[in-house]
Amino acid sequence: MSAHAASASAKREAQPLDVLARAALECCWLTVSIGVLIAAVCFYATGGFSLDSATVTEIVLTLGSGALVVAAIAQADSRRAKLWGSGAGAALFLLAGYTALSVGWSVEPSDSWIEASRTFSYAATFAGALALVRLAAGRWRSVIAGVLLATFIVSAYAIATKIFPAGVVPGTVFARLNAPFGYWNVVGLTAALGVPPALWLGARREGHGALVALAPCAVCVFLVTIMLSYSRGALLALVLGVAFWLIFVPLRLRSVSILAIGAIGAAIVTVWTFAQTALTTTYTVPALATSDPTLPARSTAGHELGLVLLGVLVLCAAAALAVRFAALRNPPSAHARHRTGVVLLVCLALVPVVGMVGLAASSRGLFGSISHDVNTLTTTHISVSNSANRLTALGSQRALYWSAAIKAFDKSPLIGSGAGGYQTLYLRYDKTQAVVEDAHGYIFQTLADLGLVGLAVSLLVAALWIAAALRAVGPLAVRSGIRGSESAERIGLLALVTCVVIFAVDSTIDFTWFVPGAMMIALLCAGWVAGRGYHEAALALGRPRVAALRDHRIAAPVAATVVLALIVAWSQWQPLRSQDSVNAAETALATDHFTAARADAETAISENPLDYLPLTYLAVAQADLHHVKAGYATMVRAVGLQPSNANTWYDLANYDWVKLNAPKDALRVLEGSLYLFPQNPDAQTLDETLLLAIQTETPAVKPAAHHRRSKH
Repeated sequence: MSAHAASASAKREAQPLDVLARAALECCWLTVSIGVLIAAVCFYATGGFSLDSATVTEIVLTLGSGALVVAAIAQADSRRAKLWGSGAGAALFLLAGYTALSVGWSVEPSDSWIEASRTFSYAATFAGALALVRLAAGRWRSVIAGVLLATFIVSAYAIATKIFPAGVVPGTVFARLNAPFGYWNVVGLTAALGVPPALWLGARREGHGALVALAPCAVCVFLVTIMLSYSRGALLALVLGVAFWLIFVPLRLRSVSILAIGAIGAAIVTVWTFAQTALTTTYTVPALATSDPTLPARSTAGHELGLVLLGVLVLCAAAALAVRFAALRNPPSAHARHRTGVVLLVCLALVPVVGMVGLAASSRGLFGSISHDVNTLTTTHISVSNSANRLTALGSQRALYWSAAIKAFDKSPLIGSGAGGYQTLYLRYDKTQAVVEDAHGYIFQTLADLGLVGLAVSLLVAALWIAAALRAVGPLAVRSGIRGSESAERIGLLALVTCVVIFAVDSTIDFTWFVPGAMMIALLCAGWVAGRGYHEAALALGRPRVAALRDHRIAAPVAATVVLALIVAWSQWQPLRSQDSVNAAETALATDHFTAARADAETAISENPLDYLPLTYLAVAQADLHHVKAGYATMVRAVGLQPSNANTWYDLANYDWVKLNAPKDALRVLEGSLYLFPQNPDAQTLDETLLLAIQTETPAVKPAAHHRRSKH
C-alpha cells in the first residue's frame, strides 16, 4: 500500500511538470516562428532599397498572409464569429488600391507600380495578422514574445558588428550602427520596438523569476543599440512610447524598476563607448587600399566593448533578481503601490513644465528660446554630423525634405504627383546634387505623392484602427472573465499598442514605412490588437478543417482569396522581371550582341510597360542595328511616357548628340532635363560639351555614360 501510494504521489507530482513542459512547447513554437520570420525579413530585405529582395519579401508576405486568411476562413464555425478589425483592413486595402490608381497620373508611373506592390503586401500582412487571431486567439503571449525575440536578435547583431568589426567591408566605415538594414535610424527604431515587450515580460504578475531577470538585460541591449545608432527619432519615439505605457498600464512600479536597471546599465556602456575614439569616429578608407589601417584599433576597442557589455548585463540580471526577491519578502502594500504610481504620473506630467522653466531661465528667455528652436528645426540650410554629438543637436535635414514635399504638394494638392513621385520632383526644387528618394516623414510623403485624398484615406485607416484598439483595450474590454485595467491579456495588448505608438511617432519623421522588417512588426502588433475584439467567441473556434471547404459559403471566399493573392503576387513580380531583362539587354549591348539586346529590351517593355528605362536600351539597340530613326522614335516615346522625369529628356538629348550628331537639337532637348534637375552634373557636362561642339562644329566621338536610376 505504501509503495503504491508513493508511486501515485510521485505521478501526481510529475503531472504538473509534464503539463508545464507541454504548455511551454506549444507556446514556444509560435514564438520562435514569429521571431525567426520577422528577423529573416529584417536581414533579407534590409532597408528595402534593393528591388529584388524587396520583391521577394513582398511576394512571400502576400502569399503567406493569403494562406493564413484561407485557414481562418476554413476554420470550423468561423461564419458565426464577427470579423473584428475588418474595417481597418478594408481601409488599408483601399489605400493600396488608391496607390495603384495613382499610376494613371504619376510623374513616374513605374515607381508608382512598385509602391502599390509594397502597399498591397502591407495590407495583406495586416489581413494575415487578423486571420492569425482567429486561428490562435489565446496565443497573445506568443505574439509579444515573438516580437521581443526578433527585435533582440536584430539589436544583438547590430551591436556585434561593432564588437567584431573585422567583417566590415573596406570603404566608408560609419561609427553609427546600421546593420542589418543599412540605415541607422531603422536600427534604432527596431530596438525601440523591443522595449514594450521587454517591459511586459518583466512587469507582468505571471511568469518565472528568471524571465524577470532577463527583462532589464533586454532593455539594456535595446537602449545601447539606440544610443550607438545615434538615432534621435527612435529615442523620441521611445520616450513617448514609455510615457504611453506608464500612463495606461497599472504596473508602473515594476515597469520603472526594470527601466531604471536597464537604463543605468545602458548608460554605463554608452558612456564608456563614447569615450573610445576608435568606436565613435567615422573613417574613410581609400577605395584602392588593400587593408583597413583602422581595423586593429577598432577590433581591440570592440572586444573591450563586448566585455563591458557582458559584465553590465550580468549586473543587470543580478539587480533584477535582488529587486524581485526583496519585493517577494517585503511586498509593498496596495496603498504604497497606488501612491508610488500617482507620484510617477505627477513626475511625468511635470517633465514639460520643467522644460519650460529651463527655457525661461536660459539667456534667450522662454519665447526667444522657442523662436530659436523653431528656426533651427525649420531651416533648410543646416547639416548635422554622423558623430555622437548629433544626439544633442536639434536641427536636421528634415526641413529641406519637407519643404520640397510641400512644393510638390502645391503642384497637385488634391491627388498628388503619384506614389513614388517625390524623388522625381525633389530634383526640381533642391539646389544640391543629392538624390533623395523619400520625404522622411509619412505625412509629407503622402501629401506629395497622394495629395489630400491619400492623406484622408490614411487618416481613415488610423481612425478605424484606433476604434478597434479601444474595443480591445478600452475600459469595456473583457479578458478571461476579468474586468478592468488589470486584466493580464489587456496589459499584453497594451504592450502591442505601445509598439504601434512608437512606430507611428517614428514614421512621422522618417521613412520607416518603406522598411519591410520594421513595418512587419508594426502591422503584426496592429493587426492582432484590431482583430482581437472584446468578446471571447474567437477562443471557441476549432481547428481548421478541410471538410468545411465543401460548404459553398466558405469555398467562394477561399477561392476569391487565393485568386486575389496570386494576382497581387504576379503583379509584384513584374517590375523585377523587367529589371532582369534590362540587365540582360545592358550586358548584350556591352558585348555587341545588338539583336539580343533588342529582344531583351522588348521583353522588358512587355513585362513593365510603365518603365522608361527599357525604351532607352531598345533605342540604343535599334541605332546599333542601323535603325537610327526607329531608335529616335523610341526615345521620344520614353519622354512621352515620363515627361516630368529629367532622365528621359537627358537620354533623348544624349541620343540626338551621339547617334544623330545633332548638337543643336540635343541642346534644345537638354533644356528640359536641366529644368527638371538643374543640378544634374551629367546634364551640365553634356551642356558644356554641346556648346563647345556648336562653336567648333566638333562631331560626336563617343557616347556619354548612360544615366541609370539609383532607386532600384
